[in-house]
Amino acid sequence: MEPLGREGSRQATGADEQVLAGRYRLVSLLGRGGMGAVWRARDEDLDREVAVKELRLPEHLDDAGRRTWIARLEREARAAARLRHPGIVTVHDRVTGPDGRPWIVMELVRGRSLEDLLKAEGPLPPGRVAQIGLQVLDALRAAHHAGITHRDIKPANVLLEDGRAVLTDFGIAAVEGDATLTSAGAVLGTPAYMSPEQVSGHEVTAASDLWSLGAALYTAVEGRPPFEGASTGAVFIAIATRDPGPCVHAGPLEPVLRALMQREPSQRPTAEQLHAWLASLAQSRPPAPPTVPQPPEPQGPRPARSRKRKAVRLVLVATSALLAVGLTLAVVWLVDVTQQKARDKKERAAYTTNRRAVERMTSIPGRVVVIREANEAGKVYVESELCDDARFSAHQCDVDAMVDSVLGWLRVQPSVMSVRFDGPKTRCEENPGCDFTVLNRGAPRFGEVSVYSQYLSEPDRSIVLGFRVG
Repeated sequence: MEPLGREGSRQATGADEQVLAGRYRLVSLLGRGGMGAVWRARDEDLDREVAVKELRLPEHLDDAGRRTWIARLEREARAAARLRHPGIVTVHDRVTGPDGRPWIVMELVRGRSLEDLLKAEGPLPPGRVAQIGLQVLDALRAAHHAGITHRDIKPANVLLEDGRAVLTDFGIAAVEGDATLTSAGAVLGTPAYMSPEQVSGHEVTAASDLWSLGAALYTAVEGRPPFEGASTGAVFIAIATRDPGPCVHAGPLEPVLRALMQREPSQRPTAEQLHAWLASLAQSRPPAPPTVPQPPEPQGPRPARSRKRKAVRLVLVATSALLAVGLTLAVVWLVDVTQQKARDKKERAAYTTNRRAVERMTSIPGRVVVIREANEAGKVYVESELCDDARFSAHQCDVDAMVDSVLGWLRVQPSVMSVRFDGPKTRCEENPGCDFTVLNRGAPRFGEVSVYSQYLSEPDRSIVLGFRVG
């Protein structure tokens, strides 16, 4: 987002007196970007400040293009509303303006973006960059766990507030189960931070977000993006064919950045490995320079032969040490790769078993809309729609009947010993919703069973059943 001051915002649109949905009074423009603008607003019902994102439609859009842009903002609201994490900006509401355009009401983060900080202060120390990266990684892990790939990790989308890093702007996120909104030839993302598979038009996965995180951290510590060019095409070619420019300021962060920006997704570290590395770097303190006593000046010239023999011995010792270190690293790498392959094989087998168990299940309440890998040791996540948005808008969702149907279905499952509804039922129409406690006695094991509102505002608000198997 391009920041604007208060006076600039009043001159830019004059919309600061507008009130949305009878409660959100726009105060000042905070920034604007390709898909819209973000306003500071006052929630007059709850007497608090919020941020409101306005969708701005390009001129000369036809009806289909208008629907696509509106659908992207709606998807951003849905994606962020699924996530409950201190490192992800909270979505409070989604309202419709007088002209029919949707607006997203969000938590107001009182800080500036990482991009603005870099413009003001220049490159940041490696330890601080590791701390920011660790927080963004935690937010990404929560998003990936919920089946959401961000696809636009960059310094402008990382907000900093009193030591807290917050990930925002899920406008082009890929949401598991949603239809694609990408038109032919469209470029979704910011070129300098798009992974090699993203610029090549291949599937974008959690590993792609980690590559983009690496590029953002590279920019933070080096003061420039890892790939630059005179045009978007030149940047794309560099990303797809070359390694990033050498690091000058990264220090101990350099091998982490190099590992993250491997062109082959399978060669990049897992989120767990990256978390361990960043946590170690974020907690470390640079040691004081060692004090080395200087040897006394020699009393006279030493024989050349003696100096040559000493030099040869030093070279041999150094060479032996390097070979030993290299061999040790190679063994460690080989063991790590072998163990990782064994874990991957075990988790894949567990996922296959759990998915087959889900596919054999009958009479799951509602309409099953999502069956996917839960990114958690081979577990399967299932989502079933109990009451669609049309019936919700018409106040036809029978919460009592939904709770009874879920209880009845769980109690007849052979692997379930007992089930308890934790209530209250009024929470089933809200987010995060109401929960069920399941005691299993065998496989398949049910966990994290809940009924909740998938969206946060009418009319697009449905009630779903979500649970994990494994």
